[in-house]
Amino acid sequence: MIHRSLLAACLLSPLLSAQTPPCISLNDANTSVSSTITAFGFGGPGVYAWQFTPSTSLVLMGAQIFTNSTPFGSPRGYMTLEIWDTNFIFLPQSRLGGGTWQDQPTTTPFWQGASFDNIVVLNASQTYWLVWRESGGNRLPYEPGGTMTPTALFAGGAWALQPTMAAPKWRGFCNLLDAANVTPVGFGCASSLGRTPAEFTNNAPQVGNTSFQFEGTGFPAGSFGLAVLGTDPTWVSIPIPVTPGCDLHTDPLLTATVFVGTGNEQALHTTGASGHVWFDLPIPPNPALAGMVIGSQFAVFDAGSAAPLPLVFSNGLRITLF
Repeated sequence: MIHRSLLAACLLSPLLSAQTPPCISLNDANTSVSSTITAFGFGGPGVYAWQFTPSTSLVLMGAQIFTNSTPFGSPRGYMTLEIWDTNFIFLPQSRLGGGTWQDQPTTTPFWQGASFDNIVVLNASQTYWLVWRESGGNRLPYEPGGTMTPTALFAGGAWALQPTMAAPKWRGFCNLLDAANVTPVGFGCASSLGRTPAEFTNNAPQVGNTSFQFEGTGFPAGSFGLAVLGTDPTWVSIPIPVTPGCDLHTDPLLTATVFVGTGNEQALHTTGASGHVWFDLPIPPNPALAGMVIGSQFAVFDAGSAAPLPLVFSNGLRITLF
């Protein structure tokens, strides 16, 4: 284990990244959003689905919605966004890919989401569904007066098309999620379960942000592994011979033990959400840290792997403090 105040040595990066625009979106031109809060369901998470049809073929690798977890929500819950295809009665049929992240309790809504654990190929003019699983007590990401789309809810073990359409605020990305001063590095490698874990963050790497964390999704539930941390901004990804198909995306300066969750979106952090892992990295309020580069990657034990070193790796993530 390492001390949480890792930030010791500074390496400056001359170029700071910005968020890549979405390749598909709906109702994302403003911050107008509903004040309605989802109910907490003792039978499990709330599950919403919104229909969409891309005009061109796309490859989606992540998604965000505009929402926030209110004081009435689960104190330490999770959210998931997934892409599903459509069955013959135009309801969600099967999951194509998705990602899970921790609720970020705030008083105001913001864009949040996850990179996907599978690349999702969308065909032009074909109907799909964006599925949102949430812990309860969260703001519905609906834009008043926005563009409406068919909506379905999952309850009692079945999908049901709702009589009223809704106007969800969402963004889909044809890249792993990035942001100002947050850059993905390379890609993960597929686990024995057929998913490719992804690393991302919903926090700004700002000096004084004591809530900053790295997150990962798509790992074998209930497993354990390492958060690998480095400070080399010029590190070039290298193959890992004992884990074919996997690359090391950051210099392995320090490591910390992490555990993969097993629960649903209403789980506390002591249980965690299935396939989700995280590492907290509080950033001290020290202006001298601005410009420091930190690389991160998750490596988790994969019991079903036949590799000499049975680990599955996420992509890397490189942040520059500001």
